[in-house]
Amino acid sequence: MSQTKKKQHYIWRNYLAAWTQDNTTTGKIWCLRDNKVFQPSLLNIAHENYFYEVKELSQKERTLIYELAIKNTTGIQRQINEQWLKLYCAPYDYADEIASLGYLSPDYTESFEIKQDQLFRQWSIEHIEMLHCQIESSGIPYISLLRQNSLDFWKAEIDREKFGFFLANQYFRTKKMRDALVSSMKTTKEIVVGFNEIHPENIWLPLSLILASNVGIQIAHGFLAIIMLTDDASFIVGDQPVINTYSTFDAKTVPEKVEFFYPITPNSALLLTEDPKYTNGQTINISSDEVLRYNLLEQKSAREMIFAKEKEQLNAFISLT
Repeated sequence: MSQTKKKQHYIWRNYLAAWTQDNTTTGKIWCLRDNKVFQPSLLNIAHENYFYEVKELSQKERTLIYELAIKNTTGIQRQINEQWLKLYCAPYDYADEIASLGYLSPDYTESFEIKQDQLFRQWSIEHIEMLHCQIESSGIPYISLLRQNSLDFWKAEIDREKFGFFLANQYFRTKKMRDALVSSMKTTKEIVVGFNEIHPENIWLPLSLILASNVGIQIAHGFLAIIMLTDDASFIVGDQPVINTYSTFDAKTVPEKVEFFYPITPNSALLLTEDPKYTNGQTINISSDEVLRYNLLEQKSAREMIFAKEKEQLNAFISLT
């Protein structure tokens, strides 16, 4: 049996490679955290032990997920979202089903004993991480084209939908989004009757997958795609790489609009917008002042770290973190 991969990254290393010194997934990157600039390997940042571990959901928790993110969808989108919930719950549902059918070995007489098995534990820990690896793989051809300043894929509906889902996952899969979802649900528990039996840390992950599915479709069918280039400045990136430029930075206040900004390399970025002043598929050059505005948004949106190609870029942000 292979060793369980307990250290799980919540930012795609292939993506961050563009900010490393040698453009590799194991290269060193300049990082600012706790007002200190240092240069770790990508292997040693933006990870947490058992970050994607599947938690067993109660029926009330499943119902809440359905009410929050599935109920108001229709047709094929509802079917897809229902399947995401089933996929997340698969390890524990499988153990219960095996027990109910009586297919237990002499070593296991109850389903809870299956759930304590080392192989089961490995499955529950790596199940969703492997899913994110597949989602990342689906994004490779699109990121490659974007790094070549190409939006050719945006012309095809199927590619927009695949990329939209990929990008929405990069938005929702992070530590920043986990903490925000959990914090919001904990606040709700204090004021809403019936929430006392809900464990927010259990439901953020399946909820994030379903929300990514819903937002991904919106991106594919409602947003213009713009490539922004800079010659005399460089984009930084945070540990919440995809940001909403209209964010209020207040969990209690919903932004009036949504516009996604996603740095691609230190010299290019993707803007997904509904603003009619842009033309779908266009490439524009932006000034160093505009780059600074986006960099400040990246810094403000970050959970605890921002990254840059050059050390000097981060020195200017020390007093702001």
